[in-house]
Amino acid sequence: MTALYTSKPQYFNDICEAIRLFIGTRRIEQLETAAAPSEGYAVLHTLNEADGMMTSTARFFVDGISVAEDTFASTLPKGELEKKREAKRASKISVYRALLTYYKTPLPWGSLTGIRPTKLLRDSETLLGIEGAKSLFLDTFDVSPQKYELAKAIEDAQAGLYPKENELDVYIGIPFCVTRCAYCSFASYTPDVFKDAETQYVQALLSELDCAEEIIGRRYVRALYIGGGTPTALSPMGLEKVLARAAQIAHDAEEFTVEAGRPDTITQEKLALIKASGARRLSVNAQTMFDETLKRIGRQHTAAQFFEAYELAKETGFDAINVDLIAGLPGETQAHMEKSLDQVIGLKPENVTVHTLAVKRASKFAAVNMDAFPTDTQNAQSVAKAHEMLHSAGYYAYYMYRQKYMKGSLENAGYTLPGKACLYNIDNMEELCDVLAFGAGAISKRLFSGGARIERAANVKDLRGFIERHSEMADAKRALFESAKKTS
Repeated sequence: MTALYTSKPQYFNDICEAIRLFIGTRRIEQLETAAAPSEGYAVLHTLNEADGMMTSTARFFVDGISVAEDTFASTLPKGELEKKREAKRASKISVYRALLTYYKTPLPWGSLTGIRPTKLLRDSETLLGIEGAKSLFLDTFDVSPQKYELAKAIEDAQAGLYPKENELDVYIGIPFCVTRCAYCSFASYTPDVFKDAETQYVQALLSELDCAEEIIGRRYVRALYIGGGTPTALSPMGLEKVLARAAQIAHDAEEFTVEAGRPDTITQEKLALIKASGARRLSVNAQTMFDETLKRIGRQHTAAQFFEAYELAKETGFDAINVDLIAGLPGETQAHMEKSLDQVIGLKPENVTVHTLAVKRASKFAAVNMDAFPTDTQNAQSVAKAHEMLHSAGYYAYYMYRQKYMKGSLENAGYTLPGKACLYNIDNMEELCDVLAFGAGAISKRLFSGGARIERAANVKDLRGFIERHSEMADAKRALFESAKKTS
């Protein structure tokens, strides 16, 4: 059992994130009193404000015995929002350091648990300057020098690629896949999940898309991205309808991307439809070059089918193709990653994304014995080797994000050849501009005060629910973007 007492229960979930960096449990019991149980792990946490200081203390117990303790103190901010932010940070730092004292294994991103370290770095540099932000990452958050340098390099790589004030992005989601991968936690369905599911979904999606130009108004679409799921899991007829409508919206967009992530859904006919729509970027995802691993993770294609699909895409003439690989898959080691990556680099795709496996609660892998997976050390070696190999081949990291339950507390990073970065990925991961999103589970965003405040309108994830309520989703987007149209 793992348990937590905190004098600030409103931060319970935030503190649990820090505990899970070291203790791989999903369930953490909330203690009502500051008394450690006689069995299992427990963290007792207090947060106090006095004499202009905020002081967070964490004590770590194993089977009722105190084994580590840490206190972190910082200047008490003046504003309420700033106090809340500092309280979360101080709590996680003291808990992280107490657990680090016991486990003695520093984590690459230290006490950081957020999705967007590069956004945090950029915002911190605005407030504290470059050296102040560097000290915050290295000395306060205990981020490793290597990961700080990665975040800084990515921030530098994005220079000159940020959107203009009157631009927004459009996302269109297709929640269909031919099979469900064992690591997947998204709401995804096979196109035949119920009678006429694809037909009904496409019809509802096209209806929802009727509000797009009205909401966009005089603003410009910077990037349009069709993702999923797997858009190419649609039939040629369904895909053509979605692409035709997307092309109307993206007619003057700087970038138009379609995910064709599953090689077993890619055909010459579908690629021709995508190219004819004006899309210039495509994803063809390998995940690994080992057939036994592909079977293990629930994908129906082989490595040979990936190469065939990639060559078809190359022959069709897209400006940029992305290939995904995943570090941390069961049964794989650094040697597997090196062999997979060596073959991908040989193809010279414009973009390569290296993911670290995240074992999400809703995925099939959540029920698998963790002994089947590479160790955190092996994952770190695989990710570091991928970074080294890609840099040697002329690629550089240009965006990055992290996820909960990620093996080894690592990251996902996108690499690009010069001049081939995906603008939508930068915008989305850095939260740099408004997003108008359509389809089941899609989330529209409006940024205020340069991203200091974000309002969202989320579509329902359930397929039938979206089909029945798509007009309601469109109305929610209209309400969210109404002020944007008035001020454009």
